[in-house]
Amino acid sequence: MESYIKTNKVTVGITQYAPFSVTVLGNTNINGVIDIKNEKIKLSDLIGLAGGIKDITKSSYALIKSPDGKEQKVNIEWIKSGEAGEDPYIYENYFVLFPYDYTNRVTVFSDFGTSSLDYYEGLTLKTVISSMNIPTNKMPSKILIVREAKIQEILFDEIVKKEDYSLQPGDTVIIPYNYTNNVLVFSDFGSASLEYFEGMGIKSVITLISSASDINLPLNQVNDEITLVRGGQTYKVSLQKITQGDDFLLQPGDTVIINKYENYVYVSSQEISKRVDFEKQERMNVRTLLTKVGISEENVEQILVNNQPVDLNFDLKKDDFIQITTKRNYVYLSGAFNTTGKVEFLPNEKISMDKIVGLAGGFSTNFSGNLVIVDNTGSTKSLTVDPNNLTMLKDVLPSSGSTIIADTELRMAYIFGEFSEAITYNQGESLYELLLPFNLNESYEVRYQIGEKSGTLTANESDILKNIPLVGKVFVEISKIAPDQVIVYKAGETQVIQQQNVRLIDVFSSVNGFSPVDTGLITIYQNNEKIKTINSEELLNNLMFEVPKGSYVVVQPEVSSSYIAVLGNVSPKSLRTDVPMSLVEILSSSAIDWKNQESVFIYTKNNEEIKVDIKDIDSLRNVLVNPGSIVYVPPAEEQVVYVFGEVVRPGIIPYNAGMTVLDAILKAGNASKSAQLTTVYLFKDGPENPPVTLDLSGIINASPIKTGMNPEVKPKDIIYIPKNTLTNIVEVMSTVQTFMSFINAGIDTYENVSGLF
Repeated sequence: MESYIKTNKVTVGITQYAPFSVTVLGNTNINGVIDIKNEKIKLSDLIGLAGGIKDITKSSYALIKSPDGKEQKVNIEWIKSGEAGEDPYIYENYFVLFPYDYTNRVTVFSDFGTSSLDYYEGLTLKTVISSMNIPTNKMPSKILIVREAKIQEILFDEIVKKEDYSLQPGDTVIIPYNYTNNVLVFSDFGSASLEYFEGMGIKSVITLISSASDINLPLNQVNDEITLVRGGQTYKVSLQKITQGDDFLLQPGDTVIINKYENYVYVSSQEISKRVDFEKQERMNVRTLLTKVGISEENVEQILVNNQPVDLNFDLKKDDFIQITTKRNYVYLSGAFNTTGKVEFLPNEKISMDKIVGLAGGFSTNFSGNLVIVDNTGSTKSLTVDPNNLTMLKDVLPSSGSTIIADTELRMAYIFGEFSEAITYNQGESLYELLLPFNLNESYEVRYQIGEKSGTLTANESDILKNIPLVGKVFVEISKIAPDQVIVYKAGETQVIQQQNVRLIDVFSSVNGFSPVDTGLITIYQNNEKIKTINSEELLNNLMFEVPKGSYVVVQPEVSSSYIAVLGNVSPKSLRTDVPMSLVEILSSSAIDWKNQESVFIYTKNNEEIKVDIKDIDSLRNVLVNPGSIVYVPPAEEQVVYVFGEVVRPGIIPYNAGMTVLDAILKAGNASKSAQLTTVYLFKDGPENPPVTLDLSGIINASPIKTGMNPEVKPKDIIYIPKNTLTNIVEVMSTVQTFMSFINAGIDTYENVSGLF
């Protein structure tokens, strides 16, 4: 373990705290204990946390039990319609059941047949009669509805001619034929019409049905309570008393309803969540229940009935809620798994490594490919794994209680140049896959450094890019090597054309030609040189001329002699003037970089090129620019200071004369909270030579005046702020040399990169 645990310091971050729990069972996608963040939650929100109702057609209510034993039945039919409904609060340790509604049906008994229909919102008596195909001339004048042991008589004529009758779940519809001297028998096993005789009782009915009809009526499956309908009243008769000799005498026109025996409980465990039915002769206790659901007694850790712990001999009642917790095998996962912590298995289940990886949701993107298994004795075993091929892991069988560590590896790619981004890549990815989101083409050059390997190629060399694997920390510079736009200037306006092929007609149209006149001159510049001049007479024959990408095109109407165009490394503009202007005045209004710029070019209207050294102040004062000329400011090499490590915006900082170390750090966004300011390193003579060590901890918030601990910096100086004092000078020099070797090899644009070191 010592080779894997480097320090005994442990940092624990709590990202989520769920202080309250609610138990949810039944017809939801998630069953078990659900943590809630507050002391109460609405029922609708709890349903969402439980993954929603699994089958909304099979549950019409929720049963809520509080810790003190109180129960509340809540109708949830409103979920089907999406409208607001009863939505009570659920509190800590509440027990919420969404039972499968096996009574969510409408039963129809008639002399024309018996059926059981699924209930749905809007089901009416007229719909039921239509589905039974009963001739209207044979319909009785009255239809009986049995609802919660009460009988309602509905006139058939009222249904046909006036208002329909809406049904409810669990209703029983009786459509008797007009037998005045018969006894009608409806049951879940079949129906019959028996001729009445003197002394006829329910015992006689059971005997006659079992012997003289096609109905199979097993008494061990008959409900103990038989319902009798007589003259708009209902009576409950005990089957047990009848079989013991206490008969119930019938009258002509009676209706006998015999239902099937039902006794059930709801069960939830780590593997199952369902309703379990008991036969009439079965003893209804926990031990019998375990046998019925196939759970061995020795694998049971705890049993709760209605949230109370019980033993195996506990007797159950209909509608009880039973939670079964089974003993589990387990392993602990750490490191680069998508899910870490304890992973459980059934007591007799084989623990294989491929199954463990599957339960953990696979490896995270920073997995190094190395697995370490530490068993209960402290013995370790290392494996090299391909995350894309886990077949080798099916024969790796860790023992219960083992700790499995997936080693991590920093997989970061830092993109510079035309794009600036830090990207976490996946194991096995290539440089091609890294660059794919940038949609690069042959106009871009890619320079990379991956470990000790480096190279330069164009972005369209996909076959080569695919064969360059990414490993560890990756540096990539993306440069545009071929310009893809043409800039067009006309007196008072600038246009940028960016398309595959730019022709002269595109340029001419983009600035509305020579308007407000019909004649003028078009001049094309590329790489600081004039490459073509076209006057208005030559224009018609040159409209399809292809203008090179990266060109400057000046469209000069005949009246354009009253303008001076300013182009290049400044904000492009056109200055209207009828008299010569001082070059100092032109440059002063153009936001030129005076400290880094060395020269500018003037192109007169007679195509003469004049180079002006702007460092020579005396000659600069005497330079006048005539109307119709172009002033071109070429790119200047900017002087910079490098600041990286623990600052907000590490990267390249523009140098100013008199800049101090603190000035540079403040321009980089100031030091981060994790910066170790007692050991700031200043490299004055390149990264190969030892740096000067500065202590800025006492002056970081003071005015950045020049002191011994806050010296002036020069262009190309390097400032590095480490994260902690344990970083030795050799590590610092190695890190700085790696970074600067990549910078000096050709990176010209580097900014806004955070979190690099």
